[in-house]
Amino acid sequence: MEVLTVITNRQSGTNVHEIADGIYRINTPIVIDGAGAFSFNQYLIADDEPLIFHTGPRRFFSLVREAVGSVMPVESLRYIAFSHVEADECGSLNEWLAAAPRPSRCAERLPPRCPSATWRSRAPRTADDELLLLGTHSVRWLDAPHVPHGWDAAS
Repeated sequence: MEVLTVITNRQSGTNVHEIADGIYRINTPIVIDGAGAFSFNQYLIADDEPLIFHTGPRRFFSLVREAVGSVMPVESLRYIAFSHVEADECGSLNEWLAAAPRPSRCAERLPPRCPSATWRSRAPRTADDELLLLGTHSVRWLDAPHVPHGWDAAS
């Protein structure tokens, strides 16, 4: 398989490349003053029931949306998943929920009364060990309260 990287935003350098059949890495590089280079990545599974893993920070929403739109209509997004609750993993979650009319958010381990649970506009739908059939691809939600950050993590 030939890997082709498509730059979707020349100003930011945001790019998309297919890393496996129907699976794309969306990458936004940044330079941190004095600390060198860094990049934010999201993964899109373009299938009958498309899924994006990690939404990216809120300030990158338009860049990531543009990149997803280069692969498929944003409105057809079905699932939004992230490994844990931090701005780089799910900072633009509510923007994605507003942009696509039908996405379900995959679960995270936040109890309903946790202050961080109040910022989301829709409740999660997956449970530990649930298999999501996306079409050709499938993903399994696994609670992983020890990796990478603690009690709120999953993979």
